[in-house]
Formats: sequence, C-alpha cells, structure tokens
Amino acid sequence: MTNNTFRQFIEKPRNLLIADVLLALPFLVLPLLISLPYRVNIFLSWEGAYRLYIGQSAFTDFGLPMGFGYWIIPTLFFKLFGPTFMSLLYAQFFINLIGWAALRGILYNLKVKPLAITLTLVVYSLTYVVYNFWPWYNHCVVIYELIALYFVTGYSLSSKKWWYYGQLVLAGFFSFLTFYTKQDVGGMGFMICGFLLAYMGWLDKTIKPVLAYVAVFFVTALIFILPVADNGFFYWFNYGQPPHNSRVTLGQLLDVMFETRILEKVYVLLILIGVLFRVSSLKSFINDRNLFVSVVICCAMILQSLVTRVSSPQPTDHMNYFHIFGFVGAIMFLPWEKWDLKPVNVLLSLIFVAVVFSAGYWKYISNVFHVKGGPTAAAVAGQVTKPWVKSNLRTMKHVLVPEGTNEGVKRIMELPFAKDPNLKVLNLSELTFLAYEMGYTPMTDQPLWYHLNIGMFQKEVDVFKQRIKEGYYDLVLFEDVPDLDNFYPYEVRDELKKDYFFYDNFIAPRKLENSTIDVYVKPELATRYGLTPVSGPTTLVRE
Repeated sequence: MTNNTFRQFIEKPRNLLIADVLLALPFLVLPLLISLPYRVNIFLSWEGAYRLYIGQSAFTDFGLPMGFGYWIIPTLFFKLFGPTFMSLLYAQFFINLIGWAALRGILYNLKVKPLAITLTLVVYSLTYVVYNFWPWYNHCVVIYELIALYFVTGYSLSSKKWWYYGQLVLAGFFSFLTFYTKQDVGGMGFMICGFLLAYMGWLDKTIKPVLAYVAVFFVTALIFILPVADNGFFYWFNYGQPPHNSRVTLGQLLDVMFETRILEKVYVLLILIGVLFRVSSLKSFINDRNLFVSVVICCAMILQSLVTRVSSPQPTDHMNYFHIFGFVGAIMFLPWEKWDLKPVNVLLSLIFVAVVFSAGYWKYISNVFHVKGGPTAAAVAGQVTKPWVKSNLRTMKHVLVPEGTNEGVKRIMELPFAKDPNLKVLNLSELTFLAYEMGYTPMTDQPLWYHLNIGMFQKEVDVFKQRIKEGYYDLVLFEDVPDLDNFYPYEVRDELKKDYFFYDNFIAPRKLENSTIDVYVKPELATRYGLTPVSGPTTLVRE
C-alpha cells in the first residue's frame, strides 16, 4: 500500500471507525472466551441484579447507600440471558463497548486529530477495559459520566433544534444516573458538565443550555427519589448524614495529592505545559471552545480520579481512567500537521503505546504461559495456593473458585431442606448465587449487602441478633474475612455460636484463601434431620 493510498483509506470516517473497532474488539471479547476467577465483591453485582430481576425494589425491599443505577444494565442482561455470572460478563462487554463509543464520540466532538483518537482508544483498552472484565459500580459510574459528557460536548453541533435540546435532556438524565450509581463521581460529573455548559453558554451569550441541563437533572432526581422517599431512602442513601460518615477530608486529599500519586500530577503538568507553549494568550485559549473544553475535561477527570481514591474505601483499577485523559491531553498538543500519515508512522505509534501500557495484557500472557513460574491461569485472581476449579452450577459457568468452596457449596445444596422454597436464609457471605441455585427468595427489609458501616449499621446488626435469638432464620452463612476489619459484623457470629447449630466451615472464594464461610442451621432443623457437624465429607444422619 502506497502512502497516498493509505492516506485516502484512513481519512474516510467509515474506515477509521472500522479500524478503531478492530483494535478494540480483542479486549472486549477476550473475557467471554476464557474461564475467569470469582472476583472479590462480584457477589454484590449478582445480588443486586438478581433482586431487581425477581421484582424486588431498592429502598422498598432492600436498603443500599447509593442508587440502583449500576444494576440497571446487569438486570437487563439477566432478563435476556438468565441470572448467571456469564450474563454479568455479557453486561460488562456492553458497558465497555458503550464507554468506548462515548469516549470516541467526545473526542470527535472536540475535533481531536483522528490518529490521536485511535491511540487514545487503544490506551482505553490497555488501561481500562483489560482490567474491568467483571462489572462493578466504580467502573460503571465513569461510563455513565462519559455518556453525559458526550451529549454535553455534542449538543452545540446539532443542526436540528429538537436534537439540540434532546442532547441536553440526555446529558441531564445521564448525569443523574451517574449520581444515582455513585455519589462522589456523580457529584463531580454534575459540576464538570454544569461548568462546561455555563462556559459554552457564555461564549454563545445564552443561559438556556445550562438551565435546561440543571432542570432535567433535578426533575429526574424527583422522579427517582419521590416514590421511595418514605421507604427509608434518606436513611440509606449516603450524603454524609448519620449513621453514614463523610469519606473525604482535606488531609486525606492532600496526602493523595502530594504523597502517593505521581503519574496524575505528571499528566496534568504535561497538559499545562502544552497550553503554555501552544497557545498565544489566555484570551485566545478561553475563546478556543474545543481546546478549552478538551483541557478542562482532561484535567478534571484526572483530578476526579484522585478524589475517588479517597472517597472509595478500597481504590482499585477502576480509577485507572486517568491514563486515558492524561494521554490524550498530552498528545493533542503535538504538531500532528507536520507529520506524514504513513503506515510505518501509525504502526510505530501503536507499538509505542502497546509497550508503554503493557501491564494489563502482560498479566494474561504471563499467567497463560506460566512465565512467572507461579500457579495456573487462576492466578489472575491473586495469590492462590492451589489451582482454582470450574463449578458445575448453572450460575457459575466459566467461573473458577477454590476447590474447597466448590465442595462446601455442594454440601449446602445437599442439606435435606435446601430446596424448600420458603427457606429463610441470612446469607452473610459472597455466595449470593445460592438464592437462585437453591430456589429461596432473598429476604426483604434487609440491606442489600452486609459491609458494616458501609452497607449496614448497628441498627441492622441488632435486628439480626434478635432474630437469631428467636430462631427466625433456617440457615445462616457467615463469612470471616480476616484481612478486612469487621466486614461482616462479628457480633452476629457471636450470637450464632450461642443460639444456632454449627454445621460446616469451608474456604471462601477470595484470592488470599484465608477467609472462611461458616454454615449455621436452626437447631430444630438440625435435630429433625439428625445433622452432625461436617468433618471432611458430608455427614448427614437422616431420620
């Protein structure tokens, strides 16, 4: 292919789209083709989607400290493919895809050079998609935010009046959905979008866009919140009120900014240097709509990732989106117009990006080929002592768990009363999928998950203790996670030890393999069926 032919090919929008899709597709599809380890906290994704799937409602039937925005897409895929973990992988494929499309749309709205966009999308795949193969709210909230930013950056390009306002309506709706998925990112996303709309309105000498956006945001909030306002919403939804605590302090922010994070500061500095050397004056910078909006979005998203490292109790790779905006923010100032668009230049650029951002895909390669000399591919889960195995359960197809977990689940399902549809189960463990496998209905008027002082509080602990004293539950699972201080409330376990029959104990599906799940049975049931504590193989002495 000659340079002229290549240039003609690559300058066609349709061909660029095809090229971008082909570069992204392997990262999007890979998790669907391999067996993946049971991810820490994935039980919460399954549990929330399953409750909505069977018709339960947030705040009416179960409490949670945020909105249910995150569970909308997983629930849709449960409806389409059934309540399995494979459906969660399909949902994440879709979430990653719409995030890719939103990011690409934002950059094209802002007239970033096509090659820079393609390289940025590769960075998106290498630093964000490759880590996020299971759905999680810290990731989904950023995707919703990107969708809102896409409509904010695109509304002024609309030639049709109805679509002009339609995009503002959608920006307001997705900004609220972002907030209703996670408050910290949602609140910052609202401020970023509001600032950008106010700025563009100032350039256009109109206040209508920002007023429309704010109005839609709050009207959507009323539509979602008013129906559940009397069902404990203002107790559960965390806006810093007791029993919740504010997670962000000035000291913590300063520690993150000046002590622990380096790359984010380097990215912001590179962007500011680019502005300094490529812009003739402050006035011309402010009047250059696309450049100003690009710089604001890049810097704001990088700084947002710093804040969420403080506001999220367990920061993870879900905050890695700062690489995307740091990269595009830095390279958009390069003199692209002076470079020939030759195949070799494009190839070298792609190789450069692949080498710099290699950590994510190298984890897959090194584990598949045992380059590190460690355990099998199940080591993607973390430090494991034995290879994890596949489960035979319907919900767990293509999911790896410790063999001890597999055996423990089998023993629970072999209990003589396990298939009773009226079984009352308190499941303080990560095995939430047992609700579908055993056929019981998750109990209402309880928290969605049982992380003390995050998803539940002392009030709920006292209720559980009282119900255990009264013998209310037929079966109770309690998970002991030594590495997390009082994740599941030990007061409940202490009460179980006094009032319930201890039946079994087995390893939990966690990467360090030092967490265990206790199985407790209502004493009357244990007596009726002649249960004896398990030691090795299941011991069941039936009547």
